[in-house]
Formats: sequence, C-alpha cells, structure tokens
Amino acid sequence: MKVGRTMAEGENITPNNVGKAITGLLALGLAAGVALVAGTNMIMSTLFPEATEKEDEE
Repeated sequence: MKVGRTMAEGENITPNNVGKAITGLLALGLAAGVALVAGTNMIMSTLFPEATEKEDEE
C-alpha cells in the first residue's frame, strides 16, 4: 500500500534542475556581494568625507 503522493515530473532531479539551482545561488551571491560593497561605500563616505583642498592665496 502506497502512502503519500507521487512525484511530479518537475520534481525529479535532473542536470537541468541542478544547473538552474546553482545558477540561482550564484546570482543570489552576486547580488549580496554588490549590496555589501555599495553599503560599505556609503558608510565609509559618510564616516570619512573627502577633504576638500583649499588653495592658499598668496
């Protein structure tokens, strides 16, 4: 007697599904990295503003 449900065709593990999963993880990692760099740049520019050089008048 079977208990539970049968698997649909889309649930089978195939190289195509594995490739899609890996691509999704890479995209997520890349997006997180870009957000981290952008956030770090924003924080650093707020904490350490660039000093403007004033020309000395002679």
